Amino acid sequence: MQFGHPNELLDHVGDEIGVSSWVAIDQKMINDFADATGDHQWIHVDPERAAKEVPGGKTIAHGFLLLSLFPSLSDEFFHVAQTSYTLNYGLERLRFTAMAPVGSRVRLRQSIASAEKSKDDGVRVVLEGVLEIEGSERPAVVAQTIRLIYP
Repeated sequence: MQFGHPNELLDHVGDEIGVSSWVAIDQKMINDFADATGDHQWIHVDPERAAKEVPGGKTIAHGFLLLSLFPSLSDEFFHVAQTSYTLNYGLERLRFTAMAPVGSRVRLRQSIASAEKSKDDGVRVVLEGVLEIEGSERPAVVAQTIRLIYP
């Protein structure tokens, strides 16, 4: 969804703003994230052990890897044209609700949970995000991301 000015967000509370394309979770992505963060827990990076010990027999994506996809996936459909800068302000109600096994595909669905004026003519917007797993009834991640958007 395209917005001309941050103030327009105030009129769209409760609206779904978009759904991203599907993104494949492969072992290289998982391994690269493990290397970047130092989180080499076997459940993520050891396919042989995962085949024996993980329900479903596959490695799973790190929860924070999945969360880190929110900004780029949101950028596919959420744009505010008249913006000087945007700050990530925080998270609310973050839950990792289902495992995303290697080979799965995920996509982001977002809506505007709230929006209010902030300092310096900015808008504080809370985006309700659901990271869906293709073919699964339960999403991988549910989180409210908070942004400060300035004209």
